Amino acid sequence: MIVSALPLLVSTCQDFMDAPIQFHTIHPNGDKTKCLDVHSASFQDGTAVQIFDCNGTPAQKWKITRGTTSVQIQAAPFCLDAGSNPHKGVGVKIWQCYANLPAQTWFYTADNRIALKDKGLCLDVPNGAHFSGNQVQTWTCTNGNTNQVWTLD
Repeated sequence: MIVSALPLLVSTCQDFMDAPIQFHTIHPNGDKTKCLDVHSASFQDGTAVQIFDCNGTPAQKWKITRGTTSVQIQAAPFCLDAGSNPHKGVGVKIWQCYANLPAQTWFYTADNRIALKDKGLCLDVPNGAHFSGNQVQTWTCTNGNTNQVWTLD
């Protein structure tokens, strides 16, 4: 009887493999007027990542999943990067994606924080200020800190 289930299993696996990659806008603390954004849509190593008015451009579309994840921009093979020496207060940027690079390995938590995996640092809006151009940073993860809450569309 296992043989009769094989076509269903193959079909299910193929459907999963054919599923499109989902890209999301990422909003600070549920503020749907503001988005995580690549500064000036400049897709090159070292470009700052900031808060900006949502405008639907590729500079604001990200691939992210719950649990361990890279956070990759849709428009180019660049990922959210915390730098070679991540610590509190470091501005976050994009950099060419590298598999398993600690500075690009994040964990999207059940309470909507984007944490640098195993580092105790979270993606953070400095001073909670949602003004356009405010570069996001890494900061010590703190329960209840709304500067570190990120919601997806």
